[in-house]
Amino acid sequence: MNHSVVSPRGRTDDHAASCDSADYAGADWAWEFLRRNDDYIADWRSSVPRHLPCVTLKDRTQLLRLRRRFPRAEKWGLYTFADPKLCPHQAPVFWHTSALKGVVRLNAQRPNDPDNASTARTLADFNVDRRAVIGIDGVTLVLMKGRGSQVPVEIHGLSVLTAPFAPVFELHDLADLAGQTELLRRLQRFTEQRHGAIQKPPFTSDARLRHALIALDESLKGRTYRQIAITIFGEKKVAEEWHGHSQFLKDRTRRLVAKGTELMKGGYRALLS
Repeated sequence: MNHSVVSPRGRTDDHAASCDSADYAGADWAWEFLRRNDDYIADWRSSVPRHLPCVTLKDRTQLLRLRRRFPRAEKWGLYTFADPKLCPHQAPVFWHTSALKGVVRLNAQRPNDPDNASTARTLADFNVDRRAVIGIDGVTLVLMKGRGSQVPVEIHGLSVLTAPFAPVFELHDLADLAGQTELLRRLQRFTEQRHGAIQKPPFTSDARLRHALIALDESLKGRTYRQIAITIFGEKKVAEEWHGHSQFLKDRTRRLVAKGTELMKGGYRALLS
């Protein structure tokens, strides 16, 4: 079966149909479902401007600096609108801090102090893709993504993003300890030259999400459950099981359509790390 992500309905000009989902993080899957939402597409079409320019810093971090807020985009969990024609590898999607379930927060200290010299870092030390957004409050959010995992890092006190700094991590309360520990472990792996894929929880199983996305697209095209099942599981399997005593395949197809629809209509937020 082709593991590329299918394109949103009615988008014959969409070049994202062949976008490889092998290294998708939860936030990438969230964008795949959101960009199929008609209400989101309508809001994007009426937004001004539709596109804000990013600059690429010398360390290859993509940076977006906001001069004002975009409340309609924030409603969808974004700092600003992203083009729904583009897949996650092509679209600079900047998820808003308020929509993210887990964020690493740090204060950037001066690295030339004796106590901080040994812990000095730069963003380039994190060997992953980095997209940064500076909000109107001057706070920087860096979305670090690599090998199927994303870690959002909120940085205070770093005026030049390419400059070295000594990170002092914040913990708001003990209830946040387990989540922060896991995020910091992922962040540490990002500094290694070779880091393996992150173990994902069952809900974010790529196979399940891929099937739900295909089921959603086929459903939006008006396909029957049987046609959807053939697309996902193959004609042979459907021919053997569709009219059998067990309703497993039919029920599974219905659940996939329901899950895809739920994720498109707002459930995508549960996929945001």
